[in-house]
Amino acid sequence: MTIIFDGKAFAQELEQRIKNKVQKLKEKGIKPKLVSILAGDDPASILYTKLKKKASERVGIEFEIIRFGSDESTRLPVGQVHRIKKVIFQLNKDSNVHGIMVQLPLPEKLKFNTREVIEAITPEKDVDGMREDSKFVPATVKAVLEILKVAKVDKALPAVRQVDKVAVVGSDGMVGKPLVKELKGMNYDVFEVDKKSKKFSDEAMKQFSDADVLVSAAGVPNLIKPDMVKDGAVVIDAGSPKGDVDPSTALRARFFTPVPGGVGPVTVISLLENLVLGVEKISFKK
Repeated sequence: MTIIFDGKAFAQELEQRIKNKVQKLKEKGIKPKLVSILAGDDPASILYTKLKKKASERVGIEFEIIRFGSDESTRLPVGQVHRIKKVIFQLNKDSNVHGIMVQLPLPEKLKFNTREVIEAITPEKDVDGMREDSKFVPATVKAVLEILKVAKVDKALPAVRQVDKVAVVGSDGMVGKPLVKELKGMNYDVFEVDKKSKKFSDEAMKQFSDADVLVSAAGVPNLIKPDMVKDGAVVIDAGSPKGDVDPSTALRARFFTPVPGGVGPVTVISLLENLVLGVEKISFKK
């Protein structure tokens, strides 16, 4: 029987732990604050930002949204990247702001500048872990690793306890690349697939069928089909925003993360955990 991972329930368990830590920080006179940069009018980005705000408020973290181009999503001003970076530089200097994030993806006309915008955030405040020299593990990567722990220790998954082979689809992306690095550091045998195509090579198909775990973070809806997954495998769908895995794949998996409600909620709480960790480091130095 397939176990469908409940990301919302798992995130709620972690929330209380973070809430307790935030309370202790406030007792020291420190009020954790996270600022999110939101450009354009993409409905999914607006929704995700609101979800992060609500989660922040539940654990006692102040969450501020700074919007750009909210009424001109199809005609963004030429100097918008400059204006976004200018705001980020100001936030970097603000000691009352402990974390800065940019809601991705950026509007189509700004996508080419994504790395430039992300790099404007100082590493110490990049709580989403998007910079290559960030002080934090990327929130989505952290979420995938937490979910993998759940799959490994669950008594209903004896065949997955000694997992050592993981296939990562979208290994060249902003989630896939750091995920591969973390998994290799944990001594997993990682097979990388960076081709965001509906067709995979024979070698890739063979690796998929042998993998104990398949993680997809390509951002291509229905990219992963049931015949690509090993019977009894752990399938973690980290594709954004609609998911990469055909839902019927759950019938072949032993452990499956749905979209929505799987990796997403855990990513949000991982982001907040990163923020708290950063604030704790500052408070320990004082």
